[in-house]
Amino acid sequence: MWKGVPNFSIYCASKWAVEGFTETISKEVKPEWGIKFTCIEPGGFRTDWSGRSMEFGEVAHPAYDHVDARKNAQGRHHTQPGDPAKAAKVFYDLAVMDDPPLRCVVGTDAYSTINNKIDAYSQSVKKFEKWSNSTDVEGYKAPK
Repeated sequence: MWKGVPNFSIYCASKWAVEGFTETISKEVKPEWGIKFTCIEPGGFRTDWSGRSMEFGEVAHPAYDHVDARKNAQGRHHTQPGDPAKAAKVFYDLAVMDDPPLRCVVGTDAYSTINNKIDAYSQSVKKFEKWSNSTDVEGYKAPK
């Protein structure tokens, strides 16, 4: 999910890396190979992800004492909106599609989060449009 979560920076970074890898490799393979890629961007599903399978270090660094990662994760345990069996059906349907999407958001929370982030990102890009478009060398013409 396109969301930075406090105390899960490495986890979130790995998810974004998978997205970048998927997008890039989809452009590298030859079309005649017939290999299709889909980056599934899931929300929260009622698995044991934030339950028994979630482990935390016992010593927290004082610089991060304002965020209780364990409490936040355990507070989500079995409160996520997603049904794993329904997600598995969507994953299967995507896997057998003739022309699957490069990205597919799965879960109402992921759908909402991504749309909110797209809106905020779009506003930020527009707000700083002048800076974004102020750095070309004199006389540069974009390729057509």
